[in-house]
Amino acid sequence: MSEIKQEVIDKLKKCKELPSPPGVAAQIIDLSQNVGSDIDTLAEVVSMDPVLSAKIIRMANSSLYMRAIETESVQQAVSMFGWTGTLNIALSFSLVGGAKEVASDGLDYDLFWKRSLATAVACRKLGEVTKYPMKEELFLPGMLQDLGMLAIDKAIPSVYKGIDDRQQDHRYLCALEMSQLETDHAAVGEWLLNSWRIPQKITQMVGLSHAENDAADVELDSKLVQCIRFSGPIADCIYCDEEYKNYMDVAEMAEKQFGLDITDFLSLIGKLTEEYQEMAALFDIDVGDATALQANAENAKQILLKSMGVV
Repeated sequence: MSEIKQEVIDKLKKCKELPSPPGVAAQIIDLSQNVGSDIDTLAEVVSMDPVLSAKIIRMANSSLYMRAIETESVQQAVSMFGWTGTLNIALSFSLVGGAKEVASDGLDYDLFWKRSLATAVACRKLGEVTKYPMKEELFLPGMLQDLGMLAIDKAIPSVYKGIDDRQQDHRYLCALEMSQLETDHAAVGEWLLNSWRIPQKITQMVGLSHAENDAADVELDSKLVQCIRFSGPIADCIYCDEEYKNYMDVAEMAEKQFGLDITDFLSLIGKLTEEYQEMAALFDIDVGDATALQANAENAKQILLKSMGVV
């Protein structure tokens, strides 16, 4: 995580249009700060928002969980996901819902949320790969790892002006931020989430999402750091890399960091593509034609296999 210059912090603090958690999300955050809160209280707060309640129940009944018994109430869904899982899922839905309508002359917000959803799905799925026991913890930091871009876009709009299609090149964006601000959106995102009083584990994961080295004063499970850092590159494979330029690099990273051979990697891409589409429906995010997404994954598979001499 890079440090943030004081002049950047001053501009962020003066900005009146920074993203902020809507009402129910703020209440959920308050609950997370209260050690006396129990899961029944969390269910009551979630139930106050009918749209949020319906989405959590839909998620519980989705093919992602393949439950034999249908979940019919918020209380059942909350019991299924547990305190941490429900907190992450509820905050994801409410924060995204509250920030989707923002307009900008710099960032393309449709593209922003498509990638954010892809990184959330990827981060959660990588939790499965690493056998992390509470994979639902990974969805929210995966979803919010680029939140700092929204803050930068509002507080210092000149940074992203005229980037157009280069928004899909995440390395370019990070380099652009460093050249103009001497920091990146991961650090700004951590600063913003701290101001919201989001649980520290989540803010630290966001802060480390683009870092090359672990911060010495951060105590996080190495699996969490692995998942958050790799979620971006692998998400780009399913969200925007229609020319398959980075598939080989990402496949090599998957083998090096997670021990995935080519078969496992391609299987992971296929599962991520399916889950991405299902999550998009839950979050009301338009990710385009499902057939095109599946064809993209299949074409990438053939190109990657051919490049490795497998076919």
